[in-house]
Amino acid sequence: MKHSVLKRIVLLVSFIAAILIITRIASQFGTIANASTVAFCFLIVVALSAFVADLVVSITTSVVATACFNYFFLPPIGTWRIAAFDDWIALIVFLLTAIVISRLMAWARQNAFESALLKKTAVQLKEFGLWLLSIPTDQLTFSEIADEASRIFSFEYCSIHLRSRDEWQHFYGKGKDDLSEKVEQSLKSSLNRPFAVELMDDKLGVRYTQIRKEMEPVLVLAVKGDIPLSGLNTLACMIGLLVPEILREPHRISIQ
Repeated sequence: MKHSVLKRIVLLVSFIAAILIITRIASQFGTIANASTVAFCFLIVVALSAFVADLVVSITTSVVATACFNYFFLPPIGTWRIAAFDDWIALIVFLLTAIVISRLMAWARQNAFESALLKKTAVQLKEFGLWLLSIPTDQLTFSEIADEASRIFSFEYCSIHLRSRDEWQHFYGKGKDDLSEKVEQSLKSSLNRPFAVELMDDKLGVRYTQIRKEMEPVLVLAVKGDIPLSGLNTLACMIGLLVPEILREPHRISIQ
């Protein structure tokens, strides 16, 4: 989280600096660099910011570019006022163009990320399915399933939770830690409605989904990591296919 915030700040400062450098150079060579040329250069910087950074950075860069375009290149120069109606139109068109570029680039980057994530998840689901088939069902336990899911999907956290006799039993993929304690508390708070847990816990960054047996929810799968909702639901369904085998032998649950 801290790394992403720092990266955003560095990128924002870099692109604002680029806008200011272009402004400085264009101001020194006013006979060559007219308003149209400067606007084109600013739009290139905005497009680059949208391509390598997020929407917040690109929109902020767009606003700074618009402010510089107004103050330094639209008469009366050196003021925030705009004298001619045509210059008002030019400024508004520039701002809208910059924002549209930012939105389109952000949309394209998000689509590309989601497409790559879906392909990666499909490969991981196949690997997980092959692993399930390679282990005799009488040897599988919930802890082993959670542990293997953590390894294959590179989850930061993965656990399976069984509601039995008005209490929860918890099975962890990488051992119990501080996050496990918080997940347990989250589940305990929903004891009266054990399967009405939130799909996404923003504070913990953990997502929950139901694991069903014959369409009835019997367990909760909790994960923290990059996986689309469709992939998470498919993972829960794959685990759900093995639930009857594991629950049929209570001693296999107690030893986990």
